[in-house]
Amino acid sequence: MAGIELSHAENAGYFGEEGQDMRCFGKQEIAYLTEVIDSQELWRGAKGNFVYRFEQAFGKHLGRQYVLGVASGTCANETALAGLGLQPGDEVICPSTAPIFVSLPVVSIGCVPVFAEVDPRTLIISPEGIEERITEKTRAVVVVHLFGQPAPMDEILAVTRKHNLNVVEDCAQAFDCHYKGRKAGTLGDATCFSLQQSKHITSGEGGIVATDDAETYKRMVLFATAGMAWYQYDLDKPTAEPLAGLRTRGHYAFGHNYRMSELQGAVALAQLEKIDALSAQRQALVDIIEGELRDVAGVDLAFRYPDTRPNYWAYPLRVPERYSAYAEINYLEVVYQEMERTRQTSLGIPLPDYVHYCPGACPRSEVAAQRFRPMMVHPAAEPEAVGQAARELRDAIEKGA
Repeated sequence: MAGIELSHAENAGYFGEEGQDMRCFGKQEIAYLTEVIDSQELWRGAKGNFVYRFEQAFGKHLGRQYVLGVASGTCANETALAGLGLQPGDEVICPSTAPIFVSLPVVSIGCVPVFAEVDPRTLIISPEGIEERITEKTRAVVVVHLFGQPAPMDEILAVTRKHNLNVVEDCAQAFDCHYKGRKAGTLGDATCFSLQQSKHITSGEGGIVATDDAETYKRMVLFATAGMAWYQYDLDKPTAEPLAGLRTRGHYAFGHNYRMSELQGAVALAQLEKIDALSAQRQALVDIIEGELRDVAGVDLAFRYPDTRPNYWAYPLRVPERYSAYAEINYLEVVYQEMERTRQTSLGIPLPDYVHYCPGACPRSEVAAQRFRPMMVHPAAEPEAVGQAARELRDAIEKGA
């Protein structure tokens, strides 16, 4: 795929340079971490302290009834899918251009990712793309609010409801975005967030799943805690008779150990308490980028769907192909090429004859992806560095360099 390397200024804004003061962390995180260390209880346990407080606060902030903190954003994706009760061989429609952390969890729960075309203006999965991929085996759709731009949910939900499909909203890049007055993450059957370093709020690594359905939440908890049934809400727990009178620890279902630690919970809670200020810093960087590139021929500023309010994780410019940066096409990655070669997923689930992971599978997406150049707007970035990167891009395009 065509593209050029990100500039030094753009990389500095994303990762932070060695020794740089990462302004998104401060005294509150240190105070909460000190409290955890002083307690000598760093694991979450059945109830916990900071993880529990974070889950309660995030549920109130988002507007979801049930919230579970997990160890990473990818764990959150997998746990959200598991919460839907999907079965091996079920098909899950995913956007072709989202990060691979969206589709690999589909593989890991024994299902088959089916990639759909996206809107070339946003790289967000399109209602038409979903409709084209629905079969009798389709059970769910993952909608990624990519770069912090909410997807056109009314049109998407019209398709999924017609076919009785579950919807997972992936909000890894989309904290506090709004679609027609509602926050992204409150419209699907389940939602997942990432707390990785680059996200709107972060605990270094970490993830969140949320839902309003009690049974979905129960399945999430069992999956993320090796089948142990502890709930932070007033829900009935499963019961089973002891085998031959022998005592057990109470593992009621298959699951992984995806628990969020108290250290992660402490930092995540401190971050949540200042999410408005962090988002304002991101918007200030967006304003700089738009101001520098608004009138440059060949550059399209981020497309916004009607009645939405983005909160950009990265600012998605569309530029001439020679100035683009890498955009991920999942099925072109080596891991999917191996699945195509063997005609089965990495877990040995056979691929249907109509599912292929090969060039041309989503041709419109492949073409559109070659025009995108996301510019990072992390709060740790220096405004002058972001402005410099935008000016460098503007000068290169205007001079044809």
